[in-house]
Amino acid sequence: MSFPWSTCCLSLLAATLAAQDPATPATRTERVETWPDGKPKLRVPLDEQGREDGLLETFAPNGTKTLSANYAHGEKHGTWREFDEQGKKLRFLIYQQDQLHGRCEEWHPGGAVLAAGSYQKGLRTGSWTFEDETGIRRKVADYKDDLLNGNVKITVAGKPFSKQVWDVGEIVELDGMRTFPTPRLQLARELRAILEATPAAPDASDPHAGERAAALRRLQAYRALVGVPWKAMQLHAEWNVRCDAAAEVCRALGGLDHTPSKPIGFDDARFQLGYEGASHSNLAVNGSLVGSVDSYMDDSDPSNIARIGHRRWCINPAMRKTGFGSAGNYHAMWSFDESGGAQKGLDSVYYPPRGYTPVDLFSARHACSISIVRGKAPKKAELKVSIRELDAEYLPSSGPLELDHCDVAGGGFGSTSCVVFRARGIRVEPGVRYLFEASFDSGKTNAHVYVVEFIDAVGQH
Repeated sequence: MSFPWSTCCLSLLAATLAAQDPATPATRTERVETWPDGKPKLRVPLDEQGREDGLLETFAPNGTKTLSANYAHGEKHGTWREFDEQGKKLRFLIYQQDQLHGRCEEWHPGGAVLAAGSYQKGLRTGSWTFEDETGIRRKVADYKDDLLNGNVKITVAGKPFSKQVWDVGEIVELDGMRTFPTPRLQLARELRAILEATPAAPDASDPHAGERAAALRRLQAYRALVGVPWKAMQLHAEWNVRCDAAAEVCRALGGLDHTPSKPIGFDDARFQLGYEGASHSNLAVNGSLVGSVDSYMDDSDPSNIARIGHRRWCINPAMRKTGFGSAGNYHAMWSFDESGGAQKGLDSVYYPPRGYTPVDLFSARHACSISIVRGKAPKKAELKVSIRELDAEYLPSSGPLELDHCDVAGGGFGSTSCVVFRARGIRVEPGVRYLFEASFDSGKTNAHVYVVEFIDAVGQH
């Protein structure tokens, strides 16, 4: 019986001959694979232990060489060249002990440069160039230890399209704009520290003390997120009493009312405290006292989205003191405080803020807002807002999202005026980012341009 050598997938002829003579020392061999018609598919020398050692070559069925790669005792070591079945070059690499080390070049199937740069011990380093298949879009980027670090320049048809500055894998400047006021890890640490602060010792004279403290921490986290003063905030005992009374009045009436009527049989003195509390507070029903802070920051239901007044009081830069109260599932938060005074250098308050936003402090149903602390209120007829998703290179990946609300809210709620807008289809997921642009002159110029990127949750209440 004979065997057709052309269909054999592995030939170790030298090793077989050596095995016939026990006195013959182990020798180098060659592994050969063939296509069904007998043409070579792969060949590579092997060392005494059967590892690739030398030039490995592969071939397409038409005989064209598709790979020429150097090995040393089973490790990639030396040049590595890949080609398509027509012989066009696809990739040139240099390996050192199984790690990319040295110049790298890749090409699109059509022959245009895809990427060119250098590796050091398996990590991208130095200046890299990337081009699309047409050669129209070009990116030049600096790397350090496989992370973008330095300048990134993107051109289209030879014209500047985007200029960026990166630091150890995080973008810090996009087209002259500071992208993230606070680094992601630092922001997450700060917010967790606020939310997870050790509660105060129980107060026998105030059974709601723990809940009030937790609600204050939640409020402080939101204020820290949007960049308004929060550290010096404190609960005012007399306002706590009035907020408790306000919640009791609302519970007795069976609904929320900032100017309530006296419930039948309600104590006069207690009602007066409750009226004062209700007329100076945010009010909420259902959920917990801590959760009421989230509802104030949401404020996007049909009855509130036009003003988002509860939110604007929560993040009023001048607020320094507050009070919280509950009666069953009715809650109140004293809001009319401006003892913190004006904040120098603060012109606007954004929610979601410029930069990073944890996914548990914003949701897709929330309206977005820009509170105008200083400056002239825009006119609705001249207001134009755009929200566009950005790709991994911080470039727009699609057109603007459709808005289902875009308006100007008047003053009287912790700021002179406020732009309120909400997008359909916004994705609030870690790693998703958007470019926000707001024009107050019908799109001629942008009064506000900023990036929002969503990050992991920082803690639940």
